[in-house]
Amino acid sequence: RAADLLADDLIKQAFEHIDAEIYRQFRVVHPSDKDGAAYVRQMMYVRDKFEAFFSAAVNDGKIAHMEIEKRKKTLKERVFG
Repeated sequence: RAADLLADDLIKQAFEHIDAEIYRQFRVVHPSDKDGAAYVRQMMYVRDKFEAFFSAAVNDGKIAHMEIEKRKKTLKERVFG
C-alpha cells in the first residue's frame, strides 16, 4: 500500500503542479526583488520538507498504522489495542 501511495498519479500530479508553480514564480521574480526571491525560496523549502515528511511517513509505516487505527471500531480498541 505504501509503494502504491507514493506511485499514485494524483500524488505525482500534485508535486508536478507545485513544482511548475514554483518555477513560474521563480521566472517572474526580478533579480533585485529580494522579498520575492525569499518567497520563492520559502516555497521551495516547504515543498521539499513536505515531500521528505510524506515519503518518510509512508515508508516508515505511519500511514499504515493510521489506517489500522481508523478501522478499529471502538474507543476501547483505540485506547487499549
